Amino acid sequence: MGRMILCPHCQSTMNEDILKQKNSENVCLVCGKPLDDSGDDGHSDWITWYYYGFKSDNGESATLRDKPIDLEKFGDTYFLIKEFKAPPRDSSGSSEKAKEILRTYVPNAFSESKNTSASVCCPRCGCSEFTLLNRGYSLLTGFLGSGRVKRVCNRCKKEF
Repeated sequence: MGRMILCPHCQSTMNEDILKQKNSENVCLVCGKPLDDSGDDGHSDWITWYYYGFKSDNGESATLRDKPIDLEKFGDTYFLIKEFKAPPRDSSGSSEKAKEILRTYVPNAFSESKNTSASVCCPRCGCSEFTLLNRGYSLLTGFLGSGRVKRVCNRCKKEF
């Protein structure tokens, strides 16, 4: 009877004789990862990041930190959403790589704000419904400025 081997990744135990029969002495039969616990997939320099949400707005706004917050002390303000491993801040102090990895776990984390399209609106009433009119001929200026287009609001009839 062979010895029992524990997989460091999925914590499953398997018999060494079964691994030899399956020709996978160094690979876990359950998760497929190597059974030797050498390194952390080449990410030994990665640190633990903490993604906290604010209780005041039910996690709509959040913060990403590389040091944990004492939830016993600040538990009425923050709650932990996700704890994960990612590379440390780069030389400029940016944590963009950590945010990219966080988005694999929480897709809407630090999503870009939804920019409203740059639409033209009336300066008087704020309505975005208007009619485009060509400027015509004037007795005072003649054809000067006649190529310009003026907008007329459909609601308040303001020309702008």
